[in-house]
Order: sequence, then C-alpha cells, then structure tokens
Amino acid sequence: MNKSQKRVLAVVGFLVFVEFSSGFLQGYYVPLLNNIRDHLGVTDASIAWFITVQTLAAGVCVPILAKLGDIFGHRRMLRIGIVSVLVGTVLVAFAPSFPLVLVGRILSGPLAVWLPLELAIVHNQIQGETARRAIGMLISSLTIGALAGTLCAGFFSSFLESPAARLSVPVVIVAVSAVLVFTVIPESTVRTSRAIDWPGFILLAVFMLALLSGIRMLGAEPGLAVAVLVIALVLIAVFVWWELRSKTPALNLRVLFSNRLWPVYLTSFLFGIVLFGTQSITTTFLAGQPDTLGYGFGFSAGQISLVTGLNMLLAAVGAILYSSIAAKITLKGVLILGTISVAVGQVMLIVGHLAFPVVLVSIALSGLGGGLLLGGLPAATTEASPDDETGIATGVYNSVKTLGGAIAGAVFASTLGLFLIPEAGASSIGGYITVWVICAVATGICPIFLAMMRSHRTAV
Repeated sequence: MNKSQKRVLAVVGFLVFVEFSSGFLQGYYVPLLNNIRDHLGVTDASIAWFITVQTLAAGVCVPILAKLGDIFGHRRMLRIGIVSVLVGTVLVAFAPSFPLVLVGRILSGPLAVWLPLELAIVHNQIQGETARRAIGMLISSLTIGALAGTLCAGFFSSFLESPAARLSVPVVIVAVSAVLVFTVIPESTVRTSRAIDWPGFILLAVFMLALLSGIRMLGAEPGLAVAVLVIALVLIAVFVWWELRSKTPALNLRVLFSNRLWPVYLTSFLFGIVLFGTQSITTTFLAGQPDTLGYGFGFSAGQISLVTGLNMLLAAVGAILYSSIAAKITLKGVLILGTISVAVGQVMLIVGHLAFPVVLVSIALSGLGGGLLLGGLPAATTEASPDDETGIATGVYNSVKTLGGAIAGAVFASTLGLFLIPEAGASSIGGYITVWVICAVATGICPIFLAMMRSHRTAV
C-alpha cells in the first residue's frame, strides 16, 4: 500500500468517526427527553418542539449548505456545520431557559448535512469500488453511532445526577469531530459556478419550512395545516418555474429528474416512509398487551430496545456489505434486492404478526434490506450526479428520504387514530395492518422504478 492510499484510508477513517458522532447525537437525546422536560419545567407538548425545531432547521439548511459546498468547498461547509452543531449542543447542555435550548436545537439543524458533505468529499477523493466501500462504512458508522448514543444515554443518566453533565456528553463527541474536520479532513477540489441563485434558495427554504410545518400540524390543527400545505404547493410551483429559467439554478432540475437520478430519489422517498414512519409503530406494537388488545407481546422498554437494536445492527451490516454485493449483481441489483427485502419484511408482519419468531425475522429482514438501501442509494446518487454537483445531489437524497418519513409519520398517526379502541386508548390491529400494507406497497413498487434507472458510471 503506497503513501497516497494510506492517506485516503486515514481520511475515510476520520470521516467515519465524524459520522459516528452524528448518529450518536441522533440517538442520545431521545431517551433523555423526559429528563430534559423535568429539568426545564416544561410540558409534554412543549418538549415536542425539542425534536421539531431541529427537524425544521435541517429541512431548510440541508439543500442550501450542500449546494454552497459545491460552490465554495464541501469541507468549508462541513466546518461551518460542525461549529454550528457544537454551539448548539453547548446551549442544550447549559442554557438556563427552554427558549435558549430551542435556539441550540435550531443551531443543530446542520447535523443533517454532515453526511451529504462527507459523501461529496469521499467522491472527490476516491472512485469506484473503494468509494462504495467508504460510503458503506460512513452509513454503517451512522447507524452504529445512533445505537451507541441510545445505550450511552441510559448509561450516563444512571450515575450522572446533573442534567448539564448528562447533556455535556454530546458536546465532547462533537468537539473531537470538530478537531478532526479542522485538522485532517482534506478539501474537495471540484467547484461549480460561483453564481448563487438566492431567489431559488429562499423559495426552496420557505417551501421546506412550510411543508414540514404543515405536515406536523395535521393532527393538532388540520385546517391551518391544509392552508400551510397549499402555500407549500404554490411555493414549489413557483420554485420549479424559476429554476427552469435560471442560468445558475439552486437545483439543476433537469439533472435531478433525469433517468439516472429520479428513480433513486423516488425510491429514497418511499423507503423513508418505512425507515422513519414505522419507528414508533414498531415500539407500540411490541409493547401491546395481547390479553386486552389481541396483538403485541407486552414487551418492556428493555426488551423492545433489544429487538430494535437487532434491526439497527443488521442495517449496519447491510450498509457494509452492499458494495461487495454490488460487485456481483450491480448497484441497481442491490437497490432492487434491498427494496424487495423490506417489502417482504412488511408482508411477513401482515400475515404473521401473532408469532414472535415471524415478527423477529421480519424486523431482521427489513433491517438488512434497509442497510443495503442506506448504503446503495447515496452511492447511486454520487455516481449519477455531475462531479461539480455531488453535494446538492446527495443533499436532495437526504431531504426526500426525510420528507417521506415526515409524511408517513403524520399519515400513520391518523391511520392508527381511525382504528382507535376508546376503552383501551390504543389502535386495533387493523390500524397496524393498514400501516404495514402501505409500507409493503411503497417498497414493493420500487423495483419497477429502479428498473428504469440508467447507469452512469461503473465502479472499477
């Protein structure tokens, strides 16, 4: 192995730690939400904004920072993003009031753009099979980081009495990552046009803000939610009109809607429905009391964490293995295999939800198939996008996947509500079956779209 190869491997290793940190943060805060609520003296409704404002900030900043990375350098934007998140984690740990904590969560929004920027750096430094393996390592580290964050939240809360001390753990993790980004991560060398389409960026940011806000308001304020979603539709129509006429568009829609990319984006959106939309569904189903509800297994929080942990571990395995499998059946084949695996997992839940071994195999199959998609979809995006637009291409991938999950969360919550058993305060099994049918159809139709995907580059 020559010196250049060793340097590339070192760079990938450092980025793997940075992405592990991203996953760690995403997994660490959720188990501590009740502690944060009690510490700040706020209500359950208020603490929900702890997650919401970060999601909204991410939706706005991901496409903007990703595109600016293509213009000014992906490492430069990664540095800005990591400093913003570091300041945000400090505020979350030490801010004396809830409004300041929410400011910290807003500043943590760029956490979601770390991965697109890292993928762009990897794509700029290495190509072919090595790049695919590197992408798999990044995705795997994100998944493992989320699992580690969840476990560490419980571990540190058991002996750190001070809320500030508990919430300082992410500060340390992000600080180490910041040192790496500022010292050993190289800058990408390919640049796109330096002209900035500010009207396009503003329209895109306001659209994402309106869309995500409208989706989140559907359950509580349906009338206002519909009005906000109509505004979002008008904004995206104006955005498309503007972008198709701009000489330096914020999003190159002609490239994004080409046969190389639109099947990937549509699959990402539909996969996001399952990936993010079923997280709480799985938890409440496993916790259901079979004696009173007729479904579930009455699992405790610890038992549920073991089952979901298996899903996350197999997703990490799938993300690592996807490049080796792609070498044998092509990257398109990996994506088709992944979507079929997830769809079969959902069908198994529909027909075998009363038998825990069937449920366990279903969750494992969905995790492994999901890992193949988590690794293969961003790889397909980077390989199909122009060299000077890798950042925005992967940013869009990240955004549409998250958008699928956001829509699914609202739809699935309403679906379970339609099947509510008033005396039990829970949905009947019909609600869960409906959700699984939607997920099975969403992923089951993906191979049709993926078959239309035109190859752009071949890994060597």
